[in-house]
Amino acid sequence: MSNEESRKTGVHRWSYREGTMVTAAILLLGFALQAASGGIVLRIAGFPWNMLAGLAFLGLLILVFVIRPKHSIVKGLGSVKAALPAILGFTFLVLLMGFVKQDVEPKNTLVKLFGLTHLVKTWPFILINLYLMILLGIITIKRLTPFNFKNAGFFLNHFGLFLVLFSTTLGSSDMQRLTMNCYENQTESHAVDASGKMIEMPFSIKLVNFSIDEFRPKVTIVDNKSGQIVLNKGKAQLEMMDRDSFTIASYHIKVEQFLESSGKSEDFYIKKNESGSAPSAKVTVNNPTDKTEISGWIFSGSYSKPPEMLQLNESFSLAMLPPEPQKFSSELNIQTKTGKNRSTVIEVNMPYSIEGWTIYQTNYNTEMGRWSNLSVLELVRDPWLPLVYMGIFLMMAGAAFLFITGKPKNGGIEHVA
Repeated sequence: MSNEESRKTGVHRWSYREGTMVTAAILLLGFALQAASGGIVLRIAGFPWNMLAGLAFLGLLILVFVIRPKHSIVKGLGSVKAALPAILGFTFLVLLMGFVKQDVEPKNTLVKLFGLTHLVKTWPFILINLYLMILLGIITIKRLTPFNFKNAGFFLNHFGLFLVLFSTTLGSSDMQRLTMNCYENQTESHAVDASGKMIEMPFSIKLVNFSIDEFRPKVTIVDNKSGQIVLNKGKAQLEMMDRDSFTIASYHIKVEQFLESSGKSEDFYIKKNESGSAPSAKVTVNNPTDKTEISGWIFSGSYSKPPEMLQLNESFSLAMLPPEPQKFSSELNIQTKTGKNRSTVIEVNMPYSIEGWTIYQTNYNTEMGRWSNLSVLELVRDPWLPLVYMGIFLMMAGAAFLFITGKPKNGGIEHVA
C-alpha cells in the first residue's frame, strides 16, 4: 500500500522510523522514571498478585485484538517495523549489563541513579520487556486466526519466547535464593536470605559428612625478604608435585618422598591423618649454576600448623603451596515435614531437588580446607521455572518444525499491508 493510498483510506503504515522512536521513547521514559525514583530497586508483587496481573494482561491483549484487529496501531505492533527496534532496545540493555557489573554496590552517583548495577530490576528493563511481550502477544494471536499447519512452526517459536519473557518477568518476585550453613552431625532447618532474614524451611538437613578431594600441591620459589613468589616475565613459576623431578627457574628438584597427609615429628615429617595434617615432601634441590645441592622438607601448612620452606640461599627458598580443591561434596540426610526421608550426596554442579527447592553445594570453611566441618548450601526455589522450560521447549519444537517443513512462504513477522 502506498503512502498516498494510506492517506486516502485512513490507514497508517508503520515504518522503521516510528518503531525506533517508540522503542527510544520507552527507554528514555524508563530511565527518567528510574532517575526520578532515586535509582530504586523495583520488585514485582509476588503470588497471587503477579498471577492476577499476568491474567489481566493476557485478557486485555486478547480483548484489544478481538475488538480492533485492523486498527493501525495494532497492525503496526504486529509488524517487523516495531519488533526489530524493540529487540535492538532489549539487546542494548543486555549488553549494558555485560559492561556494568551487576548486583554490586554502585560507586558512581549516576550509575546508582539510573540503576545500572541492577538493570533487571529497573523501569527501563521492565518497560521494554512489557513492550516486547505486547508485540509477541499480538504477533502470536494473529497466527491463530485462522490457525493452520503452515503456521505451526511460527506459532511455537513466538509463543515459546512469549512464555519465557512472561514467566521470567512475573516469576522474578517469587524466586527465593537462600543460604544455609550446615555443620557435620548437626541438623539445620533455617536458612537466611540476602538481607540476613532467617527463614524456616519445609525440611531439615543433617550434614552426615563433608569431604574434599584435592589436587597435588604446587611448589614455587619465594623471595626471602619480601615473602612474595618470584615472578618470571610477570608470571608466577609454579610446578605441581605430580612428578618425581622437575625444574623451576634454574633449580632442579627431585622428590625423594611425598606425603599427602602428614605432621611433623622432630626434624622430619611422618604420615598422619588428623585435623590440621597437610601435604609434605622431602626434596633434593640442585643448582646447575653454582653446582650446589641441598636437601630437606617442605610443608604446605594448614589452619593449625605453619608452612615450612627449604632455604636455597640467602635470597630464595622453595615453598609448597596449600593444595587446591579438586571437588568437594556433602553427604546429606533430609527430613521433610510431610514425612519424607532422603539421603543424598551433592557437589558443585550436582544439586538435589526436594519439595520444590533445589539444593546446591557452594562453599565451605576455606581456612580449614579439607578439615572443614562446615558445608555452605544454596537453596533455590523458582515456582515459575517449569513455564520457562516449557517456553524453551516450544521454541526448540518450533525450530525443529521449520527445519523439517521449511520456512513459511510469507516468512517470519508479517509486514503490514
